[in-house]
Amino acid sequence: MVRVLRSARILDTGRGSDDATRVVDILVDGMKIGRIADHVDSPKGASVVDASKYLVTPGFVNAHGHLAMTLLRGLADEVPLDMWLREYMFPREALMNGDDIYYGTLLALAEGIMSGTTTFADMYFFEDDVARAVDQAGVRANLSTGTASLNDEWGKLEKSEEFVVRWNNKADGRIKASFGPHAPYTTTPAFVRENFERARELNVIVQFHLHETCKEVADFTATYGASPITYYADQGFFDNPPGLLAVHCVCMTPRDVEVLRDARASIALNVQSNLKLGSGIADYRLLLGSGVNLSLGTDGAASNDNVDMLEELRVLGLVMKGSTMDASGISNASLLAMATSNGARALGFEGVGTLSEGAAADLVFWDLDDESFCPKNNVVSHLIWSASSRAVDSVMVAGSWVMEHRQLVGIDIDKVRFEAARRARRLAGG
Repeated sequence: MVRVLRSARILDTGRGSDDATRVVDILVDGMKIGRIADHVDSPKGASVVDASKYLVTPGFVNAHGHLAMTLLRGLADEVPLDMWLREYMFPREALMNGDDIYYGTLLALAEGIMSGTTTFADMYFFEDDVARAVDQAGVRANLSTGTASLNDEWGKLEKSEEFVVRWNNKADGRIKASFGPHAPYTTTPAFVRENFERARELNVIVQFHLHETCKEVADFTATYGASPITYYADQGFFDNPPGLLAVHCVCMTPRDVEVLRDARASIALNVQSNLKLGSGIADYRLLLGSGVNLSLGTDGAASNDNVDMLEELRVLGLVMKGSTMDASGISNASLLAMATSNGARALGFEGVGTLSEGAAADLVFWDLDDESFCPKNNVVSHLIWSASSRAVDSVMVAGSWVMEHRQLVGIDIDKVRFEAARRARRLAGG
């Protein structure tokens, strides 16, 4: 399908201002952006879209989440991470089946699409059912089987590897697969090492919760004599890295950050989940300018409690500015990069998260007639600091509509709501 988007307003932060925009025509040729210019001639048979009322941006990239946890949201407030996991989440997750995961994932994907997200990360289980939902919804995702093993259960790793082989680079490249050792407190070092070795062999990334709380770091250090990140690096786990996505990274030292920089790792920040669970606030003075690729995720919807990346982006910006006491410490352009191109890099997607010729046609159409963009004093500022998901009119992934004028294309949202509510009642014991 060839489309010409007429008179779209796009961000142009490369002109020396965070807040610059310009009006252009965009040629969408198949799954990619073919041309961006002041005027683009319509090829024969092309569909022409009047985009004059829209701000068109790259889709958000949600670099960390557990999508099907939409079924568990609202079941555990006002408790710290360890209690939240062991007393509330783990027992209910043990009751889940593949269809639960499928509908819970579709619910998260619908919520994400409707708030402007086109690419997702997932670390959970029954990942074949997650992949089935992602393929149906038409979005992009990097999926990993979250594996916990304190007894070196190699069968779990075999199943994780089988999933990677089965799904990596499928659905016209929209789906990537990765390894997902859960966390230092649920896996042995030997198990973690083997995850990295197999990821290297298959040339895929590793998604890994790391330094989520200071208690996690202190407990690990008491046993092994170093923080998880430093210990794994000293053991050679990060040598010739396949690509590490370190999730959370709340409790860090300068040495930990240097290790991640040298390993060419990415960090997925999850500010709202960390705040709600009382896990702490990352030292952003340490992270900003460190050379580590900083991306952004919502975490699961049971600890956030949504998958709205615009809300996540705004809270991150506020916490960064407030905790460093520096209003100019992070620019609008840098915040947007964390939620788009940096996230794509973290998940191993090339040409995603950017609006440029040759890039993936993963686009969000923001309605500039929405009240939050009035009076258009500064469109980029309005997007970050005043807009909400209600302003997302349409969303395109790989050149195809996944939502058009607030109507989801690949998801029967009424059926998904019904199934999700029914299954959530069972899991909650109701």
